[in-house]
Amino acid sequence: MPLKNIAAIVLAAGQGKRMKSNLPKVLHPVLGQPMLAYVLESLSMAGFERPIVVVGHGGDQVVDFIKDRAQIAWQREQLGTGHAVRCAMPLLEGFEGDVIITNGDVPLVPPNCYVNLVTARRKRDYAALISSIVLEKPASYGRIKRDPIGDVEGIVEFRDANDDEVLIREVNSGTYCFNAADLRESIDKIKNHNAQGEYYLTDTISHLKKMGRGVGAVIHPEESDFLGINDPADMALVEGKLGDRVKYQILSSGVRIDDPASVRIEPGVQIGPRTRILSGVTLEGKTVIGADCVIGPHVTLSDVKIEDSTIVSPHLISRNRRG
Repeated sequence: MPLKNIAAIVLAAGQGKRMKSNLPKVLHPVLGQPMLAYVLESLSMAGFERPIVVVGHGGDQVVDFIKDRAQIAWQREQLGTGHAVRCAMPLLEGFEGDVIITNGDVPLVPPNCYVNLVTARRKRDYAALISSIVLEKPASYGRIKRDPIGDVEGIVEFRDANDDEVLIREVNSGTYCFNAADLRESIDKIKNHNAQGEYYLTDTISHLKKMGRGVGAVIHPEESDFLGINDPADMALVEGKLGDRVKYQILSSGVRIDDPASVRIEPGVQIGPRTRILSGVTLEGKTVIGADCVIGPHVTLSDVKIEDSTIVSPHLISRNRRG
């Protein structure tokens, strides 16, 4: 049964200084599409039809990309994640239901993660539910501290953690599900009494606990789904993971890929059964390849349509053509 009374807020206002680029971070292409596109698509598949995207740095460019796929909230000053959510709250005035909050730089999060969060929050009637992950090396992630019955006692930031808390391996992924009324009340109470002078969304958790409301965490089984992109190295890692997913789906449809590690296929590509993809092939954009074809080696096709039973010779580069 489709989820009802759901809303989503996507935080996409950051500059992304470590990308060393003038392009807003969430518009950097990952396997041919802006990373934000994957987040919006995943939310759409989970049933969130018009999420709220909070924009700031390079916001006009982000708005141009989004068009009518989402509502827009402006964060004119970047004063933290809690402030970003505050900027979105006027668009949820009067809304009662579940609010997913996630980031615009996590393109690998699957739709079922959002669905599972909403379902679990409703089942336990938590004020908030955190999607957590367990890491072998938690590094600087915020630690999930649980109470004796297994509920979340708080999120301990790495810089504030004591010797025992540093050893906690369950960490905050940065994706949450809130009851709208509890979010509305707690987001207005957080302060910016910290070294950065920012409002942190994680501070809502301690406020909810003080109000006597329950907070839980659901461990997401695949830690790589929450790989965020902060620099070009992260982008290359995420693109590799996404590329593996695309190629697995294609292989499952009856296509042969001789050397998957050397082949790059973007998500919008369609390939018919029994087609063979040789090494060094790059397939981009809306390329459509028929059945029983042989492509390559070392061929690049971009927005090209290839008819059934076609052999595409080695070392060909073709764009925007039929053949």
